[in-house]
Amino acid sequence: MPMRVVRELASAFQEEIQKASSVIIGTHLNPDGDALGCALAFSLYLDSIGVENEVLCHHKAPRNLEFLPKVDQVQQEAKKDHYDLGVILDLDAMDRLGRTEQFFGTCKRLIVIDHHIPHNKPGDLRIVDSDSPATAVILTRLLMEIGADITGPMATCLLTGIVTDTGSFRFRNTTPDALSVSAYLLEQGGDLNKISEEVFQNKPLSAARLLGRVLETMKLACDDRLAWSSISIQDFQHSGAKDEDTEGFVNEILSIMSVQIAVLLREPKPGKVRVSIRSRGDLDVAEVARDFGGGGHKNAAGCVFELPILEVEERLVRRLKVCLESS
Repeated sequence: MPMRVVRELASAFQEEIQKASSVIIGTHLNPDGDALGCALAFSLYLDSIGVENEVLCHHKAPRNLEFLPKVDQVQQEAKKDHYDLGVILDLDAMDRLGRTEQFFGTCKRLIVIDHHIPHNKPGDLRIVDSDSPATAVILTRLLMEIGADITGPMATCLLTGIVTDTGSFRFRNTTPDALSVSAYLLEQGGDLNKISEEVFQNKPLSAARLLGRVLETMKLACDDRLAWSSISIQDFQHSGAKDEDTEGFVNEILSIMSVQIAVLLREPKPGKVRVSIRSRGDLDVAEVARDFGGGGHKNAAGCVFELPILEVEERLVRRLKVCLESS
């Protein structure tokens, strides 16, 4: 995003904050590091300038993000009936707020800050850059532009967003801007060692065993360019692992030399299947996910089904084979 545009949006962003006496902050279902990191960093900023606020999320923080500052104050329901301003972070469609969506409908004004290609375009002020590697990069630039005092805890939250969405700076979306913003956050006290240990090096034994099963039962097609694996509800029960413990599993499948598209299907409870899709190069898996009501980025997308897991697998594999054949 050009700096001129950043300055214009930051000015409008600051004006909205200055007019608000109460703010509600939201993000998407099953929050990741970018979602929670941004929400908590912004909440900490509002605390520092004396603006009443609270963070809402349909789901509680996953185990590997419980280290984030102020994470224990994330709520599933609002404490008040009305808020002056709603700020939604890392969200491409309102329905992904889950049961917290109702609370944002009462806000006088609504701001959306995001880096996804939008499904719809809510918000009185929209600050969206689909070329940004993480919403945390956008939010950091906004806070820098308005002269916010970014403290160590805020920096750790924002850096978590960048580190998780870039896969510790390994993914194709790692831009010069992501690295320069991360360097700035480190200077402000962001704890990269803590982030790396908690997010990537702290899995329970049950998760390791489940990953072994995922790789052992993996299937391949299209000259080994397409790989997928499924985790049934029985697999979860047998291993003792939770759905949140599967974070990063799909990237392990994609790390195989021949694989260009990797898919992980999870059935955390009967009748619901969550799908994560990753790809290399110019293969657009977000387009595939959108065909099934999902979305995401070109090389990282997902969708949810309410169908038997074998039927989901059949439909997805058929569509992904077409994606590969047309590339």
